[in-house]
Amino acid sequence: MAVHSGHGASWRALLLRGFDFADGLADTVARKISAANDPREKLLRRRRRALRWGLIFVAGTVFWAATTLVLAAWGWFALLLEITGGVAVAQAMIATLLLIRYGWLKSEPLPAQRPTNSRRLPPLSSAARSAMSALGASERGFFSLIGVMERGNMLPASEIHELTIAANQSSAAMAATAAEVVSMERAATGTPQSRSYLTPTINAFTAQLSAGVRQYNEMVTAAAQLVSSASGDHGSALMASRQRYRAELAGATDRLVGWSQAFDELGGLPRRA
Repeated sequence: MAVHSGHGASWRALLLRGFDFADGLADTVARKISAANDPREKLLRRRRRALRWGLIFVAGTVFWAATTLVLAAWGWFALLLEITGGVAVAQAMIATLLLIRYGWLKSEPLPAQRPTNSRRLPPLSSAARSAMSALGASERGFFSLIGVMERGNMLPASEIHELTIAANQSSAAMAATAAEVVSMERAATGTPQSRSYLTPTINAFTAQLSAGVRQYNEMVTAAAQLVSSASGDHGSALMASRQRYRAELAGATDRLVGWSQAFDELGGLPRRA
């Protein structure tokens, strides 16, 4: 009976590993698609392309201009010189346009930095999976709202920068917590005798992770209210509502930063009252 039970546990563990592998592969594909659609990365790629092709055509211009000069020094007939000189002029015009485009793209402000795309969700079998999945959705919404604020000049650049730093630091703290949960879950699976000791700690970490996600969602809600206020009232009513939602956003951000700092200072588990 014990042998059958051991075989059953082995098959369940193997099946879970298979599901986790498939989930990790799907997550990798999703992260690559997300990176390709990131507005910041799109703008950076357009800059690199414009600069690269601009330099290629500059090199072509230099080559054909030098060729024309060498042929002229050797006394080749005028028609050939007109062809090579015309190619040099055409490439110079294209290079100029590309470098002008690069300068224009360079002057365009970069969208806010999104959270790192290298972070993977915990396995499907992990207790931290749902919280980190919810955090990922909240992050995407928050950074979309940050982009709207930047384009609409709803907040000073310094405040937007502080919001971005607070969001990224809090996300990093939650990602580290989720990694700890996954590590403990693997230890509990590998050594069943330790499960009774690790389960309370896993549950405590998971509860605090959920609390952090709730705090993050409060910040997202406050940001959404600030953005929505721009299309509502006008005049003094607009300014009053914007100031109120701006204060609510600052308060929600401060609470999130406070949670993150307390979580780090106390080694992951806030002290109970």
